[in-house]
Amino acid sequence: MRSRLSRWHWHWLSLAVSLALLAAACGGTGGDDGDDGGGIDPVFDSAITRVVIEIDHETGQEPYTGPVLGFGDTFDLTAENVDRLFSGKKMLTVPRTAAEMEDVGAVADEELTSADLLALAEAHRGRKDEAGTKTYYVLFISGHFADADGVQPSVLGVSLGNTGVIAMFKDVIRSTSAATLPNLVRFVEQSTLVHELAHSIGLVDNGLPATSAHVDTPHGAHCTNDKCVMYYLNEGATDAAMFARQVITTGNRILFDASCLADADAVTGGR
Repeated sequence: MRSRLSRWHWHWLSLAVSLALLAAACGGTGGDDGDDGGGIDPVFDSAITRVVIEIDHETGQEPYTGPVLGFGDTFDLTAENVDRLFSGKKMLTVPRTAAEMEDVGAVADEELTSADLLALAEAHRGRKDEAGTKTYYVLFISGHFADADGVQPSVLGVSLGNTGVIAMFKDVIRSTSAATLPNLVRFVEQSTLVHELAHSIGLVDNGLPATSAHVDTPHGAHCTNDKCVMYYLNEGATDAAMFARQVITTGNRILFDASCLADADAVTGGR
């Protein structure tokens, strides 16, 4: 893919050199989801009062939107979980309708590397960090993620290190649909988005220090609790569907376990 001069921060050129280290290949493959080297992620600074999530999509690959019977709006799950990480202390902007999202057109490449995804973000990202505001860019796209090991057919989404760029792969997300649970695929998509945003925000010990022994070191920045959205197997298509079924049947809207929430509360001071 062809890229153009960056509109977003001075570090794009250096990122191109170190993509292999920064890429977060989620899907049960054990990627590190972009460890940014320790310390508290800047988004938790009290000077950051607003968090903005920008969402774009390839033509025909928009996220699921609209109401879900008994659950409210589809994007409530993402909004409530991200808001919980910040203990409700930051103004959160999350688009919920197609009208609030940008269609970036067709993308011919169906095997997308970190470099491809960063080039797309560079071309289409409209918001950038500024005083008091932290931004994250999410692109919904067809095809599959590809890394040094080849195409990863079960990867639902990736978070690209500390760039704030997230890609969501609609072909893989749609593969989790079930006729008996028509809303399952929506919950898979939302829980994956929560997972990837949490990586970008700094969970688990990836810019948000762990306050207890729950870091799944062999699998990078993931939680050891398989009931937590940050458990590494909850990223793959099959296990994400099982996790989403749990969300539907229990009605539990907060997807993080107590340990992950304690990490966030230790920085924010809690609610």
